[in-house]
Amino acid sequence: MHKLKIVADEKIPFLDKLFYRIGEIKTLPSSEIKKENIKDFDILMVRTVTKVDAQLLENTRVKIVCTMASGIDHIDRIYLKKNNIRFIYAPGSNARAVAEYVIVSLLLLAKIKNISLNNKTVGVIGVGNVGKKVARFCSALGMNVLLNDPPKFNRFKNIKYLSLKNLSDADIITLHVPLTFSGKYKTYHMADENFFSSLKNGTIFINTSRGSVVDERALLTYHKKLLGIVLDVWENEPSINIELLKITDIGTPHIAGYSIDGKFNASFIVYKKLCKLLGIKPSINKSEVFPRTIIEKDISIRNDIFQTLYEIILQIYNPLNDHNELIKITKIGTSARREYFEMLRKNYPFRREFTNYLLRVNTLDSHFKKYEEIFKSLGFKIKNRG
Repeated sequence: MHKLKIVADEKIPFLDKLFYRIGEIKTLPSSEIKKENIKDFDILMVRTVTKVDAQLLENTRVKIVCTMASGIDHIDRIYLKKNNIRFIYAPGSNARAVAEYVIVSLLLLAKIKNISLNNKTVGVIGVGNVGKKVARFCSALGMNVLLNDPPKFNRFKNIKYLSLKNLSDADIITLHVPLTFSGKYKTYHMADENFFSSLKNGTIFINTSRGSVVDERALLTYHKKLLGIVLDVWENEPSINIELLKITDIGTPHIAGYSIDGKFNASFIVYKKLCKLLGIKPSINKSEVFPRTIIEKDISIRNDIFQTLYEIILQIYNPLNDHNELIKITKIGTSARREYFEMLRKNYPFRREFTNYLLRVNTLDSHFKKYEEIFKSLGFKIKNRG
C-alpha cells in the first residue's frame, strides 16, 4: 500500500504535530484548494471556507474528507456517500467558545445599553452542543431560560424543549441551529418577517449559528424594534451585507468559535476519528500537543455579579475589538471586501477559553461565597488570596 498523501488547508492548526505519522502532508491556502491541486491526494482536510462537492472532488483520488469544524453545511454529504468517500468532522469542538462569546456579548450589551441582565428571559433556539452550554451559562447567572428545539422534542418527548412557545416571551433570542434547506425542520431563513414581527419591542437578537438562518432583509426591516443585535455569521460570506453590519451593536467575522482551545479540539477529534477509520492506534497524547495552561487573574468582587463579570471578562476577551476590525470593511472598496473578511478570519488573534483562567479572590470579601459557584459554572477556577 502506498503512503497516504494528505492535502490540507494551511490554516488548520496542529497539522504536523497530529497527522505526521498518518501520511505525507501538503498544505495549501484555502484559495488554492482546487481540483487540479488535490487530485493526487488520498485525504483532504478543510475548514468551513471550502465548499466540498462534485466540482471539487470529481476525478480526484480523494477517498476521505475531513473538516475541522462542527458545522457541515459546506459539505455535499450526498455526493460523498454516492461516491464512497468517507467523511469526518468535529461536532461540539468549539461549543464552549461560542457559548462564551454569547455570554460576553450579553455582558457588553448590558453595559452599552445600561440595562441589567438580572431576571431577563433568554430564548435559546436550538439546544445542541452550543445551545445547551448557553442555557447552562445563562441559568448560572440567574437568568430565566426558555428552550425551543422541535426535533429534540419529537425525539425525547420532553416538554422543556418547547418551553419557548412564543418569541415575545423572551427578552433575548439567541440562535443555535444547523443550516438546513428542506424537510420538516428547515432552518433556511427561519428568522423571517413573521419571526421578527413576533418579537416584542426591546428584544436583544443574537445569531452565532449560520448566516442564512436569518433573512437579512427582514432583519433590516425590523431592526428598530430591537434593543441590540449581535451577529457573528452572515449570508453570502465573505461577501457580507454592509448595511446590516452598520446597524449591529456587535458584528464579527464568523469567529465566535475561534478559541485556540476550540481549534485544537476540532483537530484532535478528527485525528482520533481518522485513526479509527484507518485502523491505526492513536499514538499522540493530547497534553503533548496542547499542554494545559493556567492564566492567573487578580479580581475584585462587586455588589453586582454582572458588573463583576464584565470587569473580569474584558480582561480576557472583548468582541468589540473584533467588531471594530470588521467595521473597517465599510471603508474598503467592494472588490476587496471578500479578501478583508477572510483575512480577519485567517489571522484571528490568540484567544483562550474561561477554563484556562484561575481567578484569585480575597475570601474576606463578603460577596465571594455568593458568586463562587457562578464563576465555577462558567468554567473559571478559583483561588483564595486571603
